[in-house]
Amino acid sequence: MLTLINTVSHWLHAVGVAAIFAVLFVECFGVPSPDEIILLFSGYLISLHRFHFDTVIPAAVLGSTLGASGAYALARFGGRALLHKVVPFVFRHPERLDEWEQYFQRRGDIIVLIGRIISGVRAIISYPAGLFSMPYWRFLAYTVVGSSIWALFAVSLGYLLGPRVVSALVASKQYEGPILGAIVLGLALWYLIGRWRRRKKRSLA
Repeated sequence: MLTLINTVSHWLHAVGVAAIFAVLFVECFGVPSPDEIILLFSGYLISLHRFHFDTVIPAAVLGSTLGASGAYALARFGGRALLHKVVPFVFRHPERLDEWEQYFQRRGDIIVLIGRIISGVRAIISYPAGLFSMPYWRFLAYTVVGSSIWALFAVSLGYLLGPRVVSALVASKQYEGPILGAIVLGLALWYLIGRWRRRKKRSLA
């Protein structure tokens, strides 16, 4: 963990805000990247007057938006064909995929918005949005809003923590797994309860 923090710190000192853009771009394209670390450290550097909010936040939002748009395009224009080849078992029950698509079309806005804020989820949320043909301009709008919220939160937290940012990052890693697991479980329960309610309505109709 400390090695990764030192590496990110070196990137920021050597490349500047371009490093923020690159890390957020890659992360939102679906490649695991130290986005939390680089945003928190950027906030710390703002507190030292080495960076500025008016360059860090736009770099983060632009990197996130372009990376997410690339992932969206990849899924929208080649997603189903790729799924047929890589995970053909997904299509053994086409009606299940249709249910997911209908659910995403109803709730896609809030899913994309919240997904941009949750660690891990923001790396993959663009793919179902593209796969299920969410209108791009809606996807773009909620991506920009969610990315802005996440960047402002993380950078501001780094600014407030100041030199304590390293110890905070090390401590947070102890709880990252359980928190992410709880989020995934909650989303799964939310989906299953909604599906059960829809089936109940159809049976009563």
